[in-house]
Amino acid sequence: MTIERVHLSLTLERLWQFSLQYYSVREVKEACLTLQNHYHGNVNLLLLLKWLDEQGATIAKSDWAQVELCLSRSESLLTSFREFRRKVKLTLPDSLYREALQFELQLEKQQQSDLVDCINGLTLHNASGEPLTLFYCRKLDAEHLHQAFASPFPDHDVAASL
Repeated sequence: MTIERVHLSLTLERLWQFSLQYYSVREVKEACLTLQNHYHGNVNLLLLLKWLDEQGATIAKSDWAQVELCLSRSESLLTSFREFRRKVKLTLPDSLYREALQFELQLEKQQQSDLVDCINGLTLHNASGEPLTLFYCRKLDAEHLHQAFASPFPDHDVAASL
């Protein structure tokens, strides 16, 4: 059996809009934050994997190291800034705290840009095995969180057509 290649048009804007819509689901947001805060997972990676799952695409297991490497450029900065923002939350005026949140959001978007560049450089295949989100949750010993990501996202057609 041969695995068919998949050709997708992934852009930063497409992934960003999908992420905003998908993350706005309360159960998804809570599971993402748990994955990030208790299992050291990367929410942007999880959102990308969900987008790929929705498209019926997968990446080769051998490409995981390359995906993780592309995250390493921004992950340290993003994590450090997020920790700093949390520490100063109670001491900053609301307007400065909102600016800090906006800056963090820009760092998140840059990380998604790095992921898009990485994924667009890989060969994608038709998914035939477990969802990428399940693989990632298992990899982090957080398989129980996958149920929040298992259902198809009803608005994925809108996000895919952007």
